[in-house]
Amino acid sequence: MKAIDAIRRANQPRGQEESIRLRAACTAAVLIAIAACASLNELAGPTAWAAMVMVAVGMVFSYATRARPPGWIKVLVAVAAVVTLVWFFHQVSTRPVTDITTVENPLTVLFVIIQVVHSFHVPSRRDLMFSLGASAGLMAVGGAQAVDLHFGFYALAWVGCGLWAMVELWRSASGGGRVSTAGLGTSLAAVSLAAAAIFLVLPAPTVAVRLNFLARSGAGGTVPIPGALAGDAGKPAQLSRAGTASGPTRVGGYLGFASSLDTALRGNLGRAVVMRVRAQRPSYWVGETFDSWDGQNWTSSTTATRTLDQGSPFFLPVPSGDRPGGQSDLQTFYVASPTADLVFHAETASEVWFPATSLFTSDDGTVVSPIGLGQGAIYTVESQVIAPTASQMRQATASAATTAADTTAITATATATATTTPGATLQAALQRRYTQLPHSYPQVEALARSITAGSASTYDEVQALIAWMGAHTRYSTEIPSLPAGADTVDEFLFGDRVGFCEQISTSLAVMLRTLGIPVREAVGYVPGPYNPITDLYDVRADDAHAWVQVWIPGYGWQSFDPTASVPLANPAPGATALKDVAHALTRLPLVPLAVALGGVGGGVAVLRARRSRPATWAERVTRHVERAGRRAGRPRRLSETFAEYAAVVGHLSRDGPQQCERLAGAVDASAYGGRDPGPEAQRQLVATARRIPVNRRRLGVGTTRHRRLFTFSS
Repeated sequence: MKAIDAIRRANQPRGQEESIRLRAACTAAVLIAIAACASLNELAGPTAWAAMVMVAVGMVFSYATRARPPGWIKVLVAVAAVVTLVWFFHQVSTRPVTDITTVENPLTVLFVIIQVVHSFHVPSRRDLMFSLGASAGLMAVGGAQAVDLHFGFYALAWVGCGLWAMVELWRSASGGGRVSTAGLGTSLAAVSLAAAAIFLVLPAPTVAVRLNFLARSGAGGTVPIPGALAGDAGKPAQLSRAGTASGPTRVGGYLGFASSLDTALRGNLGRAVVMRVRAQRPSYWVGETFDSWDGQNWTSSTTATRTLDQGSPFFLPVPSGDRPGGQSDLQTFYVASPTADLVFHAETASEVWFPATSLFTSDDGTVVSPIGLGQGAIYTVESQVIAPTASQMRQATASAATTAADTTAITATATATATTTPGATLQAALQRRYTQLPHSYPQVEALARSITAGSASTYDEVQALIAWMGAHTRYSTEIPSLPAGADTVDEFLFGDRVGFCEQISTSLAVMLRTLGIPVREAVGYVPGPYNPITDLYDVRADDAHAWVQVWIPGYGWQSFDPTASVPLANPAPGATALKDVAHALTRLPLVPLAVALGGVGGGVAVLRARRSRPATWAERVTRHVERAGRRAGRPRRLSETFAEYAAVVGHLSRDGPQQCERLAGAVDASAYGGRDPGPEAQRQLVATARRIPVNRRRLGVGTTRHRRLFTFSS
């Protein structure tokens, strides 16, 4: 019976809430939360608008019937809540949980329906607080899927309405009490500091398994030739459209997201965000690889294109030269602007959740979309990452380097090593493909051998060449055009040695091939800057990159890069935010900033001085007398009248109490009798108060006079 009584007490009617402002604040918070979810496509537009209108109507109805809510409305609310819960569990249980939207979208609709139904029966303060709390749940659902800072505007608006609701709640609960500006500011500062402290100690984010497999088509349109790269179609909307040396943009060859990579092209990349990536760990986002080099262009000789039509999720075959297995790495790509129809991924893609019924893949691991990838497209890739340590790669490639007498011997040794080392293997035909050169490079080979002399393994040779590149070449996109008929590698290594990622990585690849080491050119994106607010990597257009992948016996294709580095793990949001703030502060113009801050500080000081300046002559006299008493070591007590305190100061004055008595009499006459002296007399009184002579040394500490003065009128 105690439990029943407790339930009865908890559900007994409460007093009606009369505050219109509190109701308006809670209603605004609910409407903002619904709009925020609609902005993230968690709700359809018409559904969101209908819900917002009904919530507003329900709140008005609740206020109108707050004194005597009709009985039928309670029954309607209860029945609607039960029906909605049954619908939600039916939606979740009858559909396979393939991604987070399977649960999240019905959950959002559930929250919204409850808000709509509940809004028609909100008579009391407790009911309004329930609406406010439920709106916080909607904001949390939206925040879980926010991928950029636009959601922050909704969050700020919701926080503002929530703060307004809290203030109105206090006013209503206290019977009309006022919230001081200072108290409100102090509370906001304390909450902000607490939130900042929590944010700073947050650990690096992790990507959960099975609840982040998102797939959504965007505004990319169609691809003219299914299975072909959109960059080859020359569509203006495609970021990766093929470029020519004489074209207006020349972007396609610069990025390499086409069937060929022309190292003779020059271009400029902007700072526009291409896509955002949520990943378990940062990585090179691989788009495609090239194996055939002709002195100026990279192309792919891969002809075996396989169509996968089993639907999402797509299970991809293991690429040639790689081995199955490895550490699972999950990435979700949110396309922000039109890009290539390549499905980017980390290292070896094994499973893809994609908004199409088919995909195309090649034996080198390149994955091509059958649809254009435009703004709003989302896909998820599970990759298998094999990350051997330096000692493991050194041991796996030691025998290949020690017998490097010539290219033929190296190739034979590597083939033998591949057949005896468990894991990834490379057939002889692939060995020849990935060591192919269009002609001999005697100077390049001599340079490579001189740099790698004494290296005990292929891994050491790669690292030696990378170190040489870092010390003897310079990265720059401002380089002259490649002369007609010139070889990119010869021109770069034996010219000014200035280039960007394509020239540097290509030169490294050719140097490695002259040593008989299987290598290929890879293009894609580096992770881009990490956003500590969204926990996403903002991949921009100028994060497009080219690097090399070296085949390591037993471990498959491993990425090496002389011009960029990828961190080993996701950074902590707090540390990243502090680093961003420190970087921003170092770029501020110190002198103009100091002048501006000085001007603002001076203006505030002047304003405060003007506000604190005494308004009348009596106030100025009072302040001067109090200042004289403080100089003498006797401040005014709260219980003392001005006349009493003036008498104390008069006893401390060298001229006796006469002056202070005259000042006190004039002030009292003005305050209580309304008799003000003339302007000249006022100026004399103020001047007299300013010059009251006090001498602290006249006080004899411990004497009867000292004790009497300091206890005067107490």
